[in-house]
Amino acid sequence: MRVGIAKENRGLEKRVIVQPPEINKIASRHEVLVEKGAGEGIDIPDSAFTVAGCKIVSRNEVYASDIVVRIKEPDFEEIKLMRPGSVIMSMMHIRCRPKLEKALREQKLIVIPLENLKDQFNRRKVEAVEESGRIGMEYGFQLWGKDPASATVKIMGYGNMAVSAIRYAARKFAKVEILNKKDFLKMEKHIPGTDILVDAINRPYRRDVEKEPFFVTRQMLKLFKKGSVIIDLVSNPKNHAPVETMQSTTLDSLHYLVDGIYHASCWGWPGLNPKPVAKRYSLQLMPILLDLADNGVDHCDEFTKAAILRFDK
Repeated sequence: MRVGIAKENRGLEKRVIVQPPEINKIASRHEVLVEKGAGEGIDIPDSAFTVAGCKIVSRNEVYASDIVVRIKEPDFEEIKLMRPGSVIMSMMHIRCRPKLEKALREQKLIVIPLENLKDQFNRRKVEAVEESGRIGMEYGFQLWGKDPASATVKIMGYGNMAVSAIRYAARKFAKVEILNKKDFLKMEKHIPGTDILVDAINRPYRRDVEKEPFFVTRQMLKLFKKGSVIIDLVSNPKNHAPVETMQSTTLDSLHYLVDGIYHASCWGWPGLNPKPVAKRYSLQLMPILLDLADNGVDHCDEFTKAAILRFDK
């Protein structure tokens, strides 16, 4: 099996999905092609991959592999480089990316979204959910720019990302209040006095709905003090986020202002802490990728099979 490790193509994205020494086990049994410069952002030179048994090649050669692996979803030009029937593994979030799904279908690819890989307890196998909550909360304090201990932080939701944000804020001695479903419909009562509002609501994306109801409307922004911060940990598409004025941001353009209120909704919060998160992904993915390379999509682990989307038929 020929396995291609792609270089990330997003601005300021430094991570690489699989690293030495984890790649050694795969390279000892399969041909592994690594895109030139894939690990340089986290100080892994091409020579380290060569020592691990990989070949350093061009982008075109990587995307001609049987299996292509990366962290973030490929762009449309990269998809066109792939052979019909080959496999692409990455974070996809296809449900809220209909144009991406269309491109993958047209190329007749086999798609394995990393977020779909679950264990017997329905927990994600490749994830940095807690890191997302912590990093997003940390960035919120940076935007606010004052002593965190003097901040009033209100967090919408109570899932894993919310819990991580709560812990980080509490360790900074901020005043923390958790808002639940009954509070979401009364946000005009909860916004006044809030310095940092954190949206950690995992709202299911519905393609048949053009616009979801907003819990925080643009009109409500006037209830914040100028310089207050809204952090979205989930990064829902525009018009589907609980905050009307929120839209996804990126590592190279993390925040924007609306009516004097900071907004940030990074499509990939873990990218702000690239080295440890990349290592985590590498360790998590290695046994899954090795099994897939050894056995193919038809005979791999049952949990991996459950994640596969067959767009090749």
